[in-house]
Amino acid sequence: MRTTDKPTEGQLRELYEAAVDFNAAKPWKWLYDSDLICVENPEDGMIGYCSVMGRSGTHFALGVFLGEAGIAGFSYLMESGDTIPYYEAVHHQDALMASFEDRDVLDKKDRDEIKELGLTFRGRNAWPQFRRFEPGYFPWFINREECSFLIHALQQTLIVAKQYQEGQVKLDYLHGKSILRYSEKANGELAWHSRGCGLAIPHLVHHPVEFTDDLLVQRLKRISVRTNSVLQVDTCYLPMPVQETKNERPYFPRAFIVAEKRSGLILDYSTYQAPEHDADETLARISDLFLQRGIPKEIQVRPGQMASVLEDFCGKIDLKLRVVERLASIESFIGGLIEEF
Repeated sequence: MRTTDKPTEGQLRELYEAAVDFNAAKPWKWLYDSDLICVENPEDGMIGYCSVMGRSGTHFALGVFLGEAGIAGFSYLMESGDTIPYYEAVHHQDALMASFEDRDVLDKKDRDEIKELGLTFRGRNAWPQFRRFEPGYFPWFINREECSFLIHALQQTLIVAKQYQEGQVKLDYLHGKSILRYSEKANGELAWHSRGCGLAIPHLVHHPVEFTDDLLVQRLKRISVRTNSVLQVDTCYLPMPVQETKNERPYFPRAFIVAEKRSGLILDYSTYQAPEHDADETLARISDLFLQRGIPKEIQVRPGQMASVLEDFCGKIDLKLRVVERLASIESFIGGLIEEF
């Protein structure tokens, strides 16, 4: 479980110093966010896949994607491009982030921390902000262990970035080539080294879900009402964070949503807490919906998990399942929630 111990004052000073050096060098001028640099965590050996962001001139940061889950999420975002809804993109980031913001973007806690350290920053994209991104949770303040690793990531990424600028090393995400910075203890101090490494990028695999309720299948197949409607079905995190206790990290509720494509009308909607319940929630709710309203002409889903959840179910009740890039009705509904929130 993630700890909540706060970084020490000494750690924070070192972290801000590393961030200032990183921002001053501006490695995003010669690196793309896909030019991943690997940094090994001295504490547990986990690899942080470090992405220098800012080449587009909009978001300046170092993202440190953590372990296999981190690199899988990063790869999914790279491959999906604009097809993934923007409100879902954040939930594919398992990462530490050191970003450089305008002052008004910072939380009061950030500004107080900077003031207590006796630091000052001026201008746009000059104010460091440090956050832990984790699927299903609101981006939150880093703990002591995360602070320690983020210091190393900033320092070691900058070393490799400068070597890359000078032509000493090569980075090639498309061909799976990177540089690993790893450390060894010598006389009580960390000695850092480099070596070339391959990027073994795991891909998200969605296993088909078998619908085993044969009695329910027979009930659904006997439904005489067949409509001409096309339904869009999805599960996602709602963009409305819930904070049950003050100072605790807020989480995002999970939701199952069914919308009618033509009208945009939301036909069914439920919330729960964990994505592990997606399949059960989907199959139970959609079965009840069909028993009440009849069988639609077609169901549309996004590529990935929902297609795997519904493929066997739709096949057994002779219902057309179509995979499409966007679910406009559901995206419009979520967009309305975001504006209201």
